[in-house]
Amino acid sequence: MKTNESNEFISSLKVTSKRSTNSIHSSTSKTTKDCSICVETYDLNQFQKITKNCIHSNDICKSCVARHIETQLNTKGDVEGILCPFGNDCGFLIEYDDVQRIAGGDLFERFDKLSLKQTLSNMPDFRWCKNAGCGSGQIHSGSDKEPIMTCKACGEKSCYTHDIPWHDNLTCEQYNDAKQGEDMATQDLLNRETKKCPKCGVRITKNGGCNHMTCRVQSCRHEFCWL
Repeated sequence: MKTNESNEFISSLKVTSKRSTNSIHSSTSKTTKDCSICVETYDLNQFQKITKNCIHSNDICKSCVARHIETQLNTKGDVEGILCPFGNDCGFLIEYDDVQRIAGGDLFERFDKLSLKQTLSNMPDFRWCKNAGCGSGQIHSGSDKEPIMTCKACGEKSCYTHDIPWHDNLTCEQYNDAKQGEDMATQDLLNRETKKCPKCGVRITKNGGCNHMTCRVQSCRHEFCWL
């Protein structure tokens, strides 16, 4: 009798232990998740809503979203137009606050600087200094009527109208005339010394030989007469 009671008690402990183990596993599985991009397992706090407009499930970890933002900055150099990496099922833009929340650190600092630079560049009266070693910029209130802009940081002069280093000894009108003359001379040279391939349009130079020409573009190789 005592033996049977002992066996029943041990069996009861095993069942209880198994239920407890399953409960622990179940609890653990709810606190982690696999990223749909890198397939790594992370705590749920590493999965956040990417943009305020996203309505899809949060299946991409913060690290992968940050890498996506960094890749876009490296390839485009543009803070605008970075889309949610979820693909065509989403398509919402990742905005300033989203980057600050997800990326942080050096990546957000870089994004912040590019964002400021782009905002300034879009201002009609703002010009960057044309001194390569300066990096400063300013708003020029003189507009085209006073085209000489002197950098307040380094003193370099640039042309507000043409957005280039100042053209010494030439007014803007004279610079326009000279530039137009250069463009016309270049076009005249091209017309005299080159011809467009009738098929692909790439200009070809004839440096002697017969008038039978073969386009040098490998994907074209069209043959035509120079005359």
